[in-house]
Amino acid sequence: MSESGLTQLGDGVWAFLRPSGGWGEANTGLVVAQGTASLVVDTVWDVAWAKRVAEVQQPLVADAPITEAVNTHSDGDHWWGNDTLPAGTRITTSAAALGGMHEDLPPAALTAMATTGELIGRMPGPIGAAGAYMARVRAGARLPRRTPRFPDHIFDETHRLTIGDRTVELERLGPCHTAGDLVAHVPDAGVVFAGDMLFIGTTPILWHGPLENWIAALDRLLAWDADVYVPGHGPLCGADEIRELRAYWVWLREASRARYDLGIGARQAARELARSTEFERWRHWSSPERMVLNLSTLFDQWHGNPPGPPTVLRRARAFADAEALLREGVF
Repeated sequence: MSESGLTQLGDGVWAFLRPSGGWGEANTGLVVAQGTASLVVDTVWDVAWAKRVAEVQQPLVADAPITEAVNTHSDGDHWWGNDTLPAGTRITTSAAALGGMHEDLPPAALTAMATTGELIGRMPGPIGAAGAYMARVRAGARLPRRTPRFPDHIFDETHRLTIGDRTVELERLGPCHTAGDLVAHVPDAGVVFAGDMLFIGTTPILWHGPLENWIAALDRLLAWDADVYVPGHGPLCGADEIRELRAYWVWLREASRARYDLGIGARQAARELARSTEFERWRHWSSPERMVLNLSTLFDQWHGNPPGPPTVLRRARAFADAEALLREGVF
């Protein structure tokens, strides 16, 4: 497993890793063109961690100031640290991701919900369970008090950034995890910053869908045949780990569809799948209860609803189901 902290991946390319990959424990990247300019890939939502990343990067960019940044998608744990970037930094994301950033709850609201969740988490029933799981999502992070800087540069499908004498290729592969997921490919270093297209050693989350897009996105990542892939959550990986993530999604889609067709609900389907012998292959991944969050999305779309971000009600029900299954000891 990769060590936590700053890790050099190639000439002038680093990642700041939090390889446990839990809620909010996102990886970030840095691409430096010596003597000219630098680019940052993602920022983190915890105020202390965001400052730590910025401070650790400072010696590396002393003669190559940060002029560009990329946010890979709209989840706050990948952009709520944008205020730690130098004021003149241009921040790029996909148009769909920017829309999601404006639509999502601001950090102050998430803090309030998580704090309330801690207070009501011991209440019986789904309200208490949803609150307790909301507190898990924040996981003790201290979020910004105000909404940070939004990206000021967008693209639709592909875009090329020039950093000194280097190029960074951006490609939107979403909607999958969220509406506008993008990845950043550094061809001369053989590195791909994959954002939340990759969860490694930790259970992925299908917030938006469709799942078929995510499977196709993994095939696209494999086609690059990069030397190293930086996931949004978890340790550095190669092709084998991507194939294992792909296998999880294919299995979950097929196994859960069979139960959906029998009229089984998402919580019971997750309970049955968690107890199956097939699931042993992925049981060691952290946060395995996220399976029921994924089933919430899949079942909603199989009901005939179009892919989209979860409503507050659907997310709350999925959180309550996840917490209930944890309390049962299913995961």
